[in-house]
Amino acid sequence: MQWQFPALPDSHPASPLHDGAILDTHMKYFVRISAATCCLFSSTALVAQLPAPVNLFVADVTYDNGSIRIGNPRKLTGDRGVSSQPSFTPDGKAILFVSRRDTTGQSDIYRIDLATGAETQITKTSENENSPTVTPDGNIMVIRWTPATLFKEWGPWIYDNTGKPLSGVLPGPDTVGYYVRVDSVTFAMMRPKSRPAIALFDTRKGTMTDFAWPVANLPPQIVPGRRAISFTQIDSLGHNQIKIFDLASLQTSTLVPTLVGRTVHAWTPNGFVLMGKGGAIYAVRPGKDANWRKVADMRRPELQGLTVYAVSPGGDKVILISPLKPLLQQALRDSIQSGADVAKVIHRFRAAKSGVAGKYDTAESGLLSLAAERSARGKASDAIEIIRFAAELHPKSYSSQLALGQALTKSGDQKAALVAFKKSLALNPRVSVDDKNAAEAAEKAITALNLH
Repeated sequence: MQWQFPALPDSHPASPLHDGAILDTHMKYFVRISAATCCLFSSTALVAQLPAPVNLFVADVTYDNGSIRIGNPRKLTGDRGVSSQPSFTPDGKAILFVSRRDTTGQSDIYRIDLATGAETQITKTSENENSPTVTPDGNIMVIRWTPATLFKEWGPWIYDNTGKPLSGVLPGPDTVGYYVRVDSVTFAMMRPKSRPAIALFDTRKGTMTDFAWPVANLPPQIVPGRRAISFTQIDSLGHNQIKIFDLASLQTSTLVPTLVGRTVHAWTPNGFVLMGKGGAIYAVRPGKDANWRKVADMRRPELQGLTVYAVSPGGDKVILISPLKPLLQQALRDSIQSGADVAKVIHRFRAAKSGVAGKYDTAESGLLSLAAERSARGKASDAIEIIRFAAELHPKSYSSQLALGQALTKSGDQKAALVAFKKSLALNPRVSVDDKNAAEAAEKAITALNLH
C-alpha cells in the first residue's frame, strides 16, 4: 500500500539501546518511558535518575582463509550516558552517534574521532535527534522529533555539520524511525506504526510504500554486492529471522535465523553477518556456513550485553554497544526464550540475590516491562513471579507493588492484591504528579476490591 502522508496517530518509537533492551533494545525515538508505559499495569512513573551507562566500543576486524577475527574492544564513550545508534563516516575514521546524558531524556548527536578519541557534540537543539548518518554532500541526516508531538511534526531531516537544521527529507511528517540510503533517489525506512514495517521512500514521487512487517525497530542493512536490504522479522518467542528484500523484484526471502532472542545484525563488505549475544560475537556467511560460529568471547564485565551494530566501510573495524552492566531483564528473557521455567529461573537468581545487583542492571522498569510481555501472552503466573522479584529488588518503590496489585487482581487473588495496593500507598511519597496519580490508582483499586 502507498501512503500519501495523512494525519498520523501517536506511535511509540522503539528503543535505541542494545539488542534485547527495553527502552529491548535497539528505534529512533527516545521517549522517556514511565513505569506505566513499560509495565502496562499502571500509570505510575519511576523517580527520575541518571541513566545507567551504555557504551560504544571499537574493535579491529581481520580476515584469514575464510575466517573472521574480532580484536580486543576499546571503549569510546567512557560511561558518559546512554550511547547508541552509531554510524561510520564515509572515510571510516570517525563515527556519529546518539547520546542521552541527563534525566530529561534529551538525545543529541555526537562525533568521535577513532584515532584520537576526541569527542564533539554536534547538536544542541531543543528537539531530539536520532539515527545520524553522513549524506553524500557531507551534511548529516537525522530523525528529528519532540516528545510532545513525536513524529507528527518532524521526521527525517538534513542538518549541517554545526548541528543546524536545514530541511526535511519527506514531503510531510511520517512515523519514520530507522533508515538507510539505498541510492540517489531511494531510502529504505523502518516505520513504527501499529505494525512496524520496512518501507521504501521514492524521492522523485514523494511516496512511501510498505513492504514487510512485523519487523524489529532497527535500520535496514545494505546487503553487500546486491541491490537489496536485510532486516529482522520478529517472532513473539524470539525465534526471529533475518530477511532479504530484493529492490529489483520487490520480493522477500529468508536469509538465516537470528540468534534466539536477538535482532541486531551487521554486514561486513565481504559477506559475513555478525551478531552479538551476552559476551560473545557470532558470524555466519549466508550460502557458505550452515550455522552461526562464535568468533569472539569477551570476558570483561562491561562487555556482557554485546550488540554488533556497525562495520566500517573498509570492513576493518566494528562498533559494539554494551551496557556497563548487563540488564537483568535480558538475562531473564534469554532464559525464558530458551524454554526455562520462569519460577525456577527466578529462584536461582533469588538464591544469589546478594550478587545480582553487583552483576546486573536491575532496573525496575525493565523487569516490569518483561512482566508485561508475559502477561500479554497469557502467562499471568510468570508476570506475577517477575513483579514479585522486582519488588524484592526495589523494596522502597511503590511502582512494583502497584503493578503487583494489578496483576494479582487480574489473576483473581483479591486478598493478596489488596495487600500490595496498601503497601504501594504506604511507600508512595505523593510528591510529584506521577506519585499522586499512582496513589489515586491504588486507592481506586482498593475501593473496588472492598466492594466485592
